[in-house]
Amino acid sequence: MSHETNTACLVCAFFLREYSFAEPRIALRDLESELTASPEVLAAAASLSESRAIEERQKMTGGSRFFGELSLSGLNEPASRSDTSVLEGYSKLWVRGGVSIPLFGTWRKERIRELESRILSLEEELRLLAVRKANLTALRKAYALLWTIQERKSLLERFLALEERIMPLLAKRAEEGFLLERDRLEMESWFAFARREAAADASLKEECLALIRKATGRGGLSDLEVLFPHLEPRFFSEDVLARAAGEENRELQILTEAAETKREIARRVPKAQYDAYLRAGYGFSSEFPGRNGTEAFLSIAFDVPFREGRTASAAGRAARAGAEKAGHEMEARRLAIVGDIRGGILRFDSAAAQRAFAMANARSAAEAVRADRLRYSLLPGDVLEQLFRSLFIYFSSALDFVDSEGALLQAHCELLGMLPETGDRGEGKEIASFFPEEPERHRLLAPSWLAFPSESPSAPAVGKPVLSPKGQMFYFWKGDDLLYPGKGRAFFEQAAKEGVSGILVSFSPRGIAFLRTAGGKARLDEALEAARRAGVRAELLLGDPSWILAAHRKELTDLVRELGGFAFSGIHLDLEPDQLPDAEARRMELLLSLTETVREVKRAARLPVSLSVHPRYLEGSLGPVAAKGFGAAGVDEIAVMIYSTKVDSVASRMKAILSSWPGLRFRLALSVERELPPSESFFKGGKKSFLEAVDFLQGELASSSFAGTVVQSWENYKEMAR
Repeated sequence: MSHETNTACLVCAFFLREYSFAEPRIALRDLESELTASPEVLAAAASLSESRAIEERQKMTGGSRFFGELSLSGLNEPASRSDTSVLEGYSKLWVRGGVSIPLFGTWRKERIRELESRILSLEEELRLLAVRKANLTALRKAYALLWTIQERKSLLERFLALEERIMPLLAKRAEEGFLLERDRLEMESWFAFARREAAADASLKEECLALIRKATGRGGLSDLEVLFPHLEPRFFSEDVLARAAGEENRELQILTEAAETKREIARRVPKAQYDAYLRAGYGFSSEFPGRNGTEAFLSIAFDVPFREGRTASAAGRAARAGAEKAGHEMEARRLAIVGDIRGGILRFDSAAAQRAFAMANARSAAEAVRADRLRYSLLPGDVLEQLFRSLFIYFSSALDFVDSEGALLQAHCELLGMLPETGDRGEGKEIASFFPEEPERHRLLAPSWLAFPSESPSAPAVGKPVLSPKGQMFYFWKGDDLLYPGKGRAFFEQAAKEGVSGILVSFSPRGIAFLRTAGGKARLDEALEAARRAGVRAELLLGDPSWILAAHRKELTDLVRELGGFAFSGIHLDLEPDQLPDAEARRMELLLSLTETVREVKRAARLPVSLSVHPRYLEGSLGPVAAKGFGAAGVDEIAVMIYSTKVDSVASRMKAILSSWPGLRFRLALSVERELPPSESFFKGGKKSFLEAVDFLQGELASSSFAGTVVQSWENYKEMAR
């Protein structure tokens, strides 16, 4: 074993030794791997093994057979043919042996029995296929529904937490005559509605857990917390449909083979209604008293029914009818598959449209809450009821939004069992649900919407606001730290407390090697789930400049595919072409290579893709090329690295870029790196001075195409003086 292998093993062992879950968190892919442990699947698999063994036995017992015969008899026979002949008594021992070969009808009967055994095996294989498919789809749908229930639970708990704050205020308003008792009772019923929904969800959760137990053979799971079910995309076109309902469909392959087998039986059956054998052998006999004798024999025996012709005709008709039935059943199943797929596509489209509508509703409801909160801050008493009504409408809209996402996931789960896998990309319409960290979704379902302001809001404080990194993103190059037990959760909870909106997480080669293990996957899943719960976007940060070059591009796309199954909110590329040799002399060449790399990553990724660039690539002759290339590649955001502490010049340069390329979305990247000089890094000025600069820049750059700031890096920011 090499030194590198030993080191990797020690690293993995170190991580695994300290890891433990405080509560069960199981990813969908892990449960899918346990599908073979389902009692139902195991029973179907055992039944298939039994039928295949019987089929093999039938093949082995047919054909030529050995036979043997031993007889001992006592005889009394006349010594001559006259009536007065005396009887002579003697004993005879007879031994015969040889080979019996089936002929004609008997041979055909044996072939028919083999074919019938094959049909039974095919039927059992079809049953196993159906059971596995049904269990896998049920498992996926149950898991997706559990995630939906989990999201609903968060909304229900936040709404019910308002009861002890709002109901006393409403009771007081009713006592003072400002609120009708009818209206107070109506608002009180809203909390009863929430409790009813919570109870219904608890019952539905148990049904989902029962399905998962049945599908995986697991016990317990009552405390299961699920992660977002990242479902593989599929692609739909008429060509894909033809493949799904044609040669690539194993179910139809089995039905086709069964129909062909039955047709073969129909061809053989009419001439298999009688028996015939060829027997050949050698015999030995001995008489007492008397002499020994031998014989060699060859015989053909027939056993034919009196009405063999009618029997053969009836058997042929029955077999042909069975074969015809099998063919029709296969065609009916093919049509059903086509109908199921087309119906599944329409259900998916309908669910996607419903989600878009529900998001629009939630957007409208959130805006109403925002407006009524502003009014409540000025007139708390007079608009209390209207604010609470807006909160309930938002709560109902948010529930509908989450339910629509659940329906979309359910439709996606169904299509996964119908459409074939198409590799990394496919042709035609893409079937993909959504990402839980979509920026607008993240904003619309933020916990702050169901927070209630103080009973007696005070006037805004005079002076400057408290400064914090609220809304900023950070580069974080020590992603391996998140893979230690409990570190990921603590990290993202702390980041959320400081108001951070997102973290770009990079892993070392050692960390990536650990992520290829079951323990590493579980650690990262837990960390990313903690980020989601804390409301912090966690994007995968990849930063090797050599990946720009065509010779190394596949390394990047392979890594993106490998890590794309984790619940990152996006992928951020920090490739920096200027770090490559002779970059200054071939910037245009490197820019074109960079845009092609970004395009390849976008093709390989299921997540939004953003990148960091030096401002020079968005200015001068490079600017139009970069803007066109990044726009065509579908880049989500571009972080412009203007590392300077001269905020006026930073604002001026960034404004020029924003106005030049209004079709793109940008972030401003600033540095607090300890190693850089004070002219480039805010580190030595301390956090207060830095946050004041950020506040100024965000105000100066506010526009629809400006997404905010991203800071290089979190490690250095935490080390800055106050």
